[in-house]
This record gives sequence, C-alpha cells and structure tokens, in this order.
Amino acid sequence: MTDRISLPDVAAALNERMEDLALHLLGEPNHILSTREQLRYGNKGSVAVDIAGDKTGKWYDHESGIGGDGLELICHTMNLRNGAACDWARNWLGLSENNPIKIATPSSKQQQDDKAEKVADILKGCGPIEGTPAERYLKRRGIRVEPPPSIQFRPYAYAGYGALVAQATDENGHVLAIQQIYLTDAGEKAPVPVVKRTNKAIEKWADKSAVRFPGAQPLILAEGVETALSLWQATGQETWACLGIANIGLAPVPERASVIVARDGDLPGSKADGQIGRAIAKLRTRGFSVAVATPPEGKDFNDLLQSGGEEAVRAPVIQADPGHSVNQERARTVFIGSDVEIAGRVREDLIERHGKIIHAEGHFWRYATTHWEAIPDHELRLATHIYDGAHYNTPKGDPTRVKLGKGRVDSILNELAALLTEESFFADAPVGINCRNGFITFLPDGAAHIMPHEREHRCRHTLPGRWQADKKVSSHLLERLLHGVFHGDDDADQKTSLLAEVCGSAALGYATRLIQPRAIILKGERAENGKSQILDLARGLLPVSAISSVTAARMGDERHVIGLAGKLLNASDELSSSSAIASETFKAIITGEPVDGRDVYKSRVEFRPVAQHIFATNTLPPFQGGMDRGVQRRLLVITFNRVIPIEERVEAIGRRIASEEADHLLAWAVQGASRLIRQRNFTIPSSSKIALTDWILGADPVLAWLDECVEIKLSIANTPITTRSAYEQFHGWAVAEGFNRDKLPAINGFVQRVLANAQGVESKRTKTGRVFLGLSLKHAAPASTYAQSRYGR
Repeated sequence: MTDRISLPDVAAALNERMEDLALHLLGEPNHILSTREQLRYGNKGSVAVDIAGDKTGKWYDHESGIGGDGLELICHTMNLRNGAACDWARNWLGLSENNPIKIATPSSKQQQDDKAEKVADILKGCGPIEGTPAERYLKRRGIRVEPPPSIQFRPYAYAGYGALVAQATDENGHVLAIQQIYLTDAGEKAPVPVVKRTNKAIEKWADKSAVRFPGAQPLILAEGVETALSLWQATGQETWACLGIANIGLAPVPERASVIVARDGDLPGSKADGQIGRAIAKLRTRGFSVAVATPPEGKDFNDLLQSGGEEAVRAPVIQADPGHSVNQERARTVFIGSDVEIAGRVREDLIERHGKIIHAEGHFWRYATTHWEAIPDHELRLATHIYDGAHYNTPKGDPTRVKLGKGRVDSILNELAALLTEESFFADAPVGINCRNGFITFLPDGAAHIMPHEREHRCRHTLPGRWQADKKVSSHLLERLLHGVFHGDDDADQKTSLLAEVCGSAALGYATRLIQPRAIILKGERAENGKSQILDLARGLLPVSAISSVTAARMGDERHVIGLAGKLLNASDELSSSSAIASETFKAIITGEPVDGRDVYKSRVEFRPVAQHIFATNTLPPFQGGMDRGVQRRLLVITFNRVIPIEERVEAIGRRIASEEADHLLAWAVQGASRLIRQRNFTIPSSSKIALTDWILGADPVLAWLDECVEIKLSIANTPITTRSAYEQFHGWAVAEGFNRDKLPAINGFVQRVLANAQGVESKRTKTGRVFLGLSLKHAAPASTYAQSRYGR
C-alpha cells in the first residue's frame, strides 16, 4: 500500500478546484459583484475567493481580516483542525490513496447530483421555527406572523450556529434552492464571514422558484426573506422572496399576473439602484405589468415595519408607481420620420413599459396592478416628445431631424389610437366584481368564488373592500341603517333585498344585462327618511372613479353623457322633469344601447353605458299626456315612509359604513349580486309596484280612468259603447278628480291611449259612429256631464 496522500498534494488539488470548493462551502455567490476571476459573497462582497489568475486558490474576508488557501477555508467554515480538515478534503476531492497524483474531477452531472444531495441533507436537518433562534430573530425584526412551512430552522448549521432556512420552491412545491441565515441563540446574525448562504439543487433555479408566501393578488416580489415576510404580514398579499436583486427579473411570474416590485430605498445612481432598475425592465420586457413600491431612501420594508408598523409598510404598496416615464435622454433614430412610423415606435415604448396597451372609448388604457386605468394625456404626449429631434435621412440621403409641435403630436396620437383600438374590449369583459383581494366570479346559480386579479378580467375599477367566501355578513352600522329606514314596512325584507341587489348590480356592472334593466328611484316625501344615506352607501361601495352624477335632464347633452362612459354607478339627488325621463336617450342609456358623447375639444365617442342608475327625489314628476310603456318598464320606485327619530340617527351613517365596514358592505352587495345573477331580475317589493302604479295613474288620466271606471269584457254579447260616449264619461270623471281640463287629451288621443293600454279592447266603425268593443263602464255619469264640464252649462 502506498503512503498516505501528502498535505501539499491536497492543498494543490483544493486550489485547482477552488470554485467548486467555494460553492460547496459558501453557496451561491453575489453574481452582481463577482467576476470571472473572483467570486464575491455577501451583500457588500466582503468575502473574496480567487478562482483564476495569479491568486487562484486564495480567499479573504475583508470584514474580519482573515483569509488563506482552500484548506484554511475548510478549517474556518467547518470549524475543523488541520488534520480533520485534510481528511475532509481528501474525501471531498475523491483522492485515492493508491494513486496520490490522480485527482478525480467529477462530471457535470455528478456535480449537479452533489448539489441536490447537499440541499436534501440540509432539509433533513430542518424543523419548525417555534421556540428557536429563527423565531426570536424574526420577532426582533417586528415579524410576528406565523410563517408557512417554507421557513424552517436548522440547528448546528455552521460553525456551531443554527440557521433560518428559507426554501425556494417551484409551482409544484419542489425545493430547488435554499438560503441559510446563520443565527446566534439570542436570535441575532452570527459573527461569521458569510451570514447568508444560498445552496442550489439545480442550475437556473431562480427562473423556476422563489420563497413563496401565499395570499391575495397582486403578487409582490422582494429581494430578501425579511423584506418579503414584512410585506406579507402587513398586506396579506402573495409575496415572493427572490433571494437576490437580479433574481427579481428572473422570477417565474405566472402569465398575465400583475406584479408589484418592493425594492429597497437604494441611493439614486448607486449600483443597487441600477440592478433593481434592470430587473424591473426585464419583467416589463417579458410582458408583465409592473408597479414599483419604494420605501424612503436608505430604508427597506423591514425597517419601515420596525419603525412605523404595518401601516407604514402598506402605504408604499398602495401607492405603488405603475411605471416611470421613458428615459427622454435616450437617443432615437427613425427611418422616414412620418407620423405613422413614430406612432408605431411609441406603441412599442408603451408596451415595453406597461405591457399590453389598448385604445377604447376615447382613451388609452394600461393595466395597473388590479385594474385597467386610462393613461393621462400628458404621459402620452411626453412619450411622443422623445422623438423630437430624432435623426433620419431624406429621400435624397440628406440627414435631417424630426420636428414636433402640437399638430404633429395630435396626429401621432391619432394614428396610435388606430394601431391600438379594441372598441369591444371592455364590452366583452367577464361578469364579476373586482375587489381589493381578487376578482369575484359567479356561477349561473349565483354561487360566488374569488380568483386572483388578471388583466383579462378587463376591469376598470377596484372596489375598496375585501371578500372572503366563508365570512358571515355582520355589520352593526349597516344593519342599523337598513332597519331604521324600513322599520314598520310590511315588505321591509323585500326592500332590503332589493337594495342589496341594486348595489350588487352596480358592483358587477350588470345593470344593462338584466332581463328588464331599471333605473332606481328612491322616493321619500319627508326629510330625514334615510334615502340620502342609502345613496351615500351605494356611492361608498365603489371607488370614486366608478361613479358619475349625471341627471336625466343632462343625458341628452353629449358633453355630459360622456361622463357615464366606463362608470358602474350613476347616482343623483335630482330626478329631473318627466320630459327628460320620457326621452329616447334616457331609455337607451338605462338599457345600455350605444350612445354618443364627447369631451370638450375632442372627437365624438360611441360607447355602451353599463351603470346602475339611482335617483333620489321627494316627489315624482307628473307626465303630461301619460307615461308610455317604455318608460314604465325602465323605472323601479323604492318608498321611504319613515322619518328616522332623532335618537336613532347616526350622522353620515352611509359614508361611515363605507369607510368603517367596507368588507361587510361588499359581502352584503355580493349576496345581492348572487341573487341577481340567479334571478336575472330585481326583487320587486309590493310597495314598489303600488308606488309605480300610483305614479302612472296620477300621470296619465286615461290609465287612471281605465283602472277605476272600466271593466274589460270580451264577450260577444257585450253591448258596444261609442267612443264619443266613453270620452264624455272619461272627461267628466277626470275634471271631477282634479286633472287640468286644458291638458286632457282630445278624443282621438283618448281613443289611441285606450286601445294601447286596455288589452283586448277593440274599436270599430259602425253606421252610428265609432264604438269600443269589449269595454264596459262600471258606473256611468249622466250624458250631460261632459257638456257641462266643457261648456259650463
């Protein structure tokens, strides 16, 4: 048997494989700071390992001031003496004692298997963090939420210290990499050269995995575990720790998902600032809509959690910037400099920055985290300004530049609209409610389910409430308001159900999809009856961007009707005149037929309104000449009969419910939406039917006369009555009932209205004149009554 392999041979072999040794002992390096000749470890690259050049095989820790060769690295990291370290090295190198000069260089497959085995061995030694230094470490940093199983603790991980172990998993839950954070028993970072060490089970693990914390959408991407846990605790949103700045741009984000990048507050122009900028750009290049949440300069989100609590963490996330302006200093070159060419280039720029862009209903739209939003005009114009001064050659080959002014910018945006127009984009949206924590969908039977936000939901608004399928609706203020306004009404439950359906209709954008679309009229003749609070309640359910206040009288003005485009609710404290309600425009808007509108100084736009309309009034306006059936079908009256006693009143209760009980209000509206989906129509309280009938009869004397004085008898034996006699009976009755005789219809109009509203009644010309068939008078006045009422004799 030959002599034992010498120490110099072991040292030489280690130096030859210094890169593999460093990866095995220290894990993944800081790729941003590493070079071909030197690996760097730590956020600041304080540990340097030379893998090529004159210093190959050397390492140095600049923070602790220690270093050496490969064997000394083993001693330091494994806490071994020289002899034990040499034995470990011989075993790791695969050196044969029978062939001391032969070094076994593992194949790439063997190296990969070794890495996977290393990760598997680490995981075997892990357990829950409860009662461990890992739990103490997180609590010291303000993180008190119970983490998922992807966060564990490993005792005796390195140099006698334990480690918090974060597992990066793929979509199927397979662990592809881990990060260890070495800790003291007190829950502080251990005094070791590399506090955080990443071990990978496969190559390119960052393309397929991340440390995942489940929750609501949109997805938040963060660099480190502490930052990700801070965000997860504060927002409840799905959050991933990508274990490195560069990995954020590689994250395996699901197709069409919205992303919020929670960056650190790095100094502008710093290396880290450039790295996160490139990562964000890469995500956008991959087609994702990316918003950026930024903490104050010099801080990260865990700093915010410790200093300001969860609200301080949430604020930057809520205000996440959907995208920065294009770098206007970037040089631009065009081919021919035409408006069409520049429009095409602007389209490419916008798509690179925001993902998909569409033009519909007179606006350009981008997806912003949870919903589509209109791109402000000034941003669009600035996007074209980049091409001012762009170089191109004339047809003769002479160099020249693009010169832009207002006219050309308008022309470019006009062509851009042509390139991006999808007029039916929002009209073809799926039915659902877009709320803060997801998109609520409904089955035909009304069953509701929630799913993550997606741009293909095509929502333009996000309701402020959160919804959970198993959450019971229990709202003190909401119940108090509904009980107070309808207390004592025989159909109070029906009215409450109807209001929930109306709010659900608005939240869904479903008003024009009903079998019988209706405008809701809140009628209460006396003050303090609660109808204004109900109106505030409906408004508070939705974001301000989803609400308009266009009166019926203004719907005929294209400058005002454009305000309904894209809105979910149109709520007004004014009902307007009967002529406005009877207009063809009003009818078209209620049923969602296409209408034209125009912003001042802009072209006319055709759109389909989808808003649920609610009007509040003290009195119902009279209809001269009667209310036609088209108007009757489009109105639903809810009566408010009770004056709320002073001791029961709560100031601004409608707005308070919206702000203090947003989740309960949404859950109540979802219940109403479920019924609406199932019924395809509103619940009609008995009092609403009576109120509409009274309004119709009070507005139309012919209908009132038919209701009170006429029986429909279709028997052939029934004696016909002349239209003249019927008219005399009607006229006398109407004047006696207080209708204005000067505004009563003439005989021809009377006959037409009877035939239109008395089903089964016919008219026929005979030798004695025109007669009604099938119409019988319950009680007839003397024939002279009409003449007396008409001529005063």
